[in-house]
Amino acid sequence: MVSSLARVASTSTSSSIDARAKATIRRSPRSREKTRARASDPFGNVGARSIDPFASSRASSSSTASRSGRAPREAPRETPTPRYRAWDDVDVYEVPERLRRPNGERNVDFVEYKSLEALFPKTRLAERFHEDAEFRTEVRRAMRDDLFVPDEGLSAERNAAMRSLSSSVHVNWFESRTGYAALSELFARHGVDVDGERFIKTLGSLCGEPCHGTLIDIASIGKQKIRHSWHQDSGYDRFTVMLGFPASTPSEEVGLPPGVGVFTHAVKLSHPLEQLNAPGTVIQWEDFEPYEGDFDPRHIARPVFGRGQEIMVYRDSAHLHSAPDVSHREAVWRFM
Repeated sequence: MVSSLARVASTSTSSSIDARAKATIRRSPRSREKTRARASDPFGNVGARSIDPFASSRASSSSTASRSGRAPREAPRETPTPRYRAWDDVDVYEVPERLRRPNGERNVDFVEYKSLEALFPKTRLAERFHEDAEFRTEVRRAMRDDLFVPDEGLSAERNAAMRSLSSSVHVNWFESRTGYAALSELFARHGVDVDGERFIKTLGSLCGEPCHGTLIDIASIGKQKIRHSWHQDSGYDRFTVMLGFPASTPSEEVGLPPGVGVFTHAVKLSHPLEQLNAPGTVIQWEDFEPYEGDFDPRHIARPVFGRGQEIMVYRDSAHLHSAPDVSHREAVWRFM
């Protein structure tokens, strides 16, 4: 494992920008250049804040004169809540033939959930993960202790900043210079009957073969409303694995349905997309010309985090994905 694998994506890379507000607006040449420039970014994201484009509009209150003749009292205004379709209820987007990968077959399998309890039965890992927010944070810190490799070309202060929980750190999960000792010690201290190597490699193995062997801990950007930037990380017919770290407060307290705001959002594609650039590079939906336009909400799926579905697994070639339109999580791990 080399130090170059310990590069960091800033917290802004975990959020995304949709470069169009309307499908009828064409990008300027300068805008296209910026989009193509970021196509080589292995994370495919750029940070920004915006108005949630999928929030329902506030219901207008109507009033009628009361029989008493007094002026009607205006109904109290309520904060609008987003309308979300369940994962199984969203429509598959029919990819136009001109955008399909040559000889690409129709996609039939999409996001699948995995359970910590099923992967680590009778270990108390799932129980501790859900009951103790501090434990979840310590898992993230221990992973850095085991897998982060300092960059010898940078100062100690810079490496410390890169390693901090507020940064999105990118590491190799295949091997550990500590033997995964920090995770093993943490689990033992909390009565979790699993060692660090088994924990990391069991999750990573869900990627199947071949895989990149990389893990990024995408740190929280806080509760922000984000415009989507739909993309694929590589376009490969390979599996991506995400382990969610929910926020310490329930999503309902911030106006979100239960479990929404942890995992990436996704669009189910009928067929794999053509690769516009070098094999394995990021595919940006807005790079296809002429631009097909933004997705209708009926195509946008928001996978839900919960007990028994702490992990989501999906093939990159079968989906376009983006950061949550409203993020509500401590972090999310992405194995590739």
